[in-house]
Amino acid sequence: MRRAPRRVLARAGALAVVLGPALASASAFQVEARTEAQAYQLRSYRQSTPSEPVLLPRRRIVQYLGLTGYELVTGQDVGFESSLRLFADLGLPRGEAAKIDGLRSEDADLLYAFVRYGVGGVEGKLGRQLYVDVADILAFDGLSVRYMSRLGVGAEVYGGLWVKGAGFLSSSVYQPDGTRESDVRRLDQGVPGADPSLTALEPLYGAKLLLENVGGLAASLGYRRAMVDGKTDIERATVEARYGRGLGLSALAGVDFDLLRRQAAQARAQVRWDGEVLAVSGEALRLSPVFSADSIWYWFAYAPRDEARVRLDVFPRGVLRYYAQAVGSRYHTVINDTLQLAKVDLSGQRSSTLGGSVGASLRRERFRSALDVTYREGYGGSQLWADLTAGYGFGEGRFTLDGRLSAARIRDGFNPLLAGNFLGTQVWASQALSRAARLSLVLENNVNPFTRWDSKVFFLFDLKASL
Repeated sequence: MRRAPRRVLARAGALAVVLGPALASASAFQVEARTEAQAYQLRSYRQSTPSEPVLLPRRRIVQYLGLTGYELVTGQDVGFESSLRLFADLGLPRGEAAKIDGLRSEDADLLYAFVRYGVGGVEGKLGRQLYVDVADILAFDGLSVRYMSRLGVGAEVYGGLWVKGAGFLSSSVYQPDGTRESDVRRLDQGVPGADPSLTALEPLYGAKLLLENVGGLAASLGYRRAMVDGKTDIERATVEARYGRGLGLSALAGVDFDLLRRQAAQARAQVRWDGEVLAVSGEALRLSPVFSADSIWYWFAYAPRDEARVRLDVFPRGVLRYYAQAVGSRYHTVINDTLQLAKVDLSGQRSSTLGGSVGASLRRERFRSALDVTYREGYGGSQLWADLTAGYGFGEGRFTLDGRLSAARIRDGFNPLLAGNFLGTQVWASQALSRAARLSLVLENNVNPFTRWDSKVFFLFDLKASL
């Protein structure tokens, strides 16, 4: 195996130097490590024909290291959390990776690393942190402060620099959707339309008013804005509310409003009743992609989907559980013809789908199993899926064996290659070496008319220690 490049080792070493003194003084800390060896293949879309597809092999080593410290200052609620990922693709030379924007043959990604401090009703975080709400999931380097009073009323503010794939120790996982990490290669080649602002810093800030557990009600009102080169890239407003007090009636609702387009981007409303033997719920959703203003898709094809769901869950005494769900969707195929980037003929396509699913699960001592069957017909064709899973724990659970069998009958209305029978199998075997270490092997194989034969192998080693 090739040695990791000096740049990766230098980044990992710099992180260890920064974190080392803090962890050394912690009253307690936790170390989590995972090593993955991945072997699989991807279908090539170039120099490939439907009758003779070309498969590109991938051979990767991925390592995760998580460090968490508690009570860094004696008697104070001060902690630290971090997660670092290093990877190397043994089958991808650096020269080939350099020809594709955002593709790296080896590197290090700092997923998150922040110091947390709490006192009274105030909690602050400083460093690289993740933020999740009804609008999106993102990472930023900066500061967040949250205050919650004893009355259940509070607020939070946050701000910093959006983590992009082109930044220091950054991951493309948090790259704004629909944008490349960098245009350095195109700029060097003098390609018309290359954008130098893709690598520019993107400051963001936001705030929320909070209400928590006041008579069973929790709610928030939020605002977020991000800018590139002084121009607004993303601007959203969110409203969320949730009510529930155990069994009986509960409800939740949330809206993500796009202030650039001045219309709702995401919305969800659910009403649910829970009893001792069954539960009934109804749900309505508006789903659409969250794109950057720099993304061509933001202006070219804005296509939200409205969906309604009704679900019944039955859990009688015994080892079996059942559910049934009906789903209806309507697709808004809005194409911006004024840009004349493409012409799409949707005259033969229906704009709605109808379908549903049924399933059952069984759990008895060391054995567990579940069966799900789903069917949808309408926009984009038809799909029939059946998934069967089963697992068993041997001994005291030190060795577990899980399996999955999936079968599908698909007729895609846009891609003629996605038609026919699709079959997938997976086996996951896991052996606990000690209370802190576990070794796993995952085998997966898919047979279908699209890729013909697609196989994957994953070796995983997990280590967790608390001191």
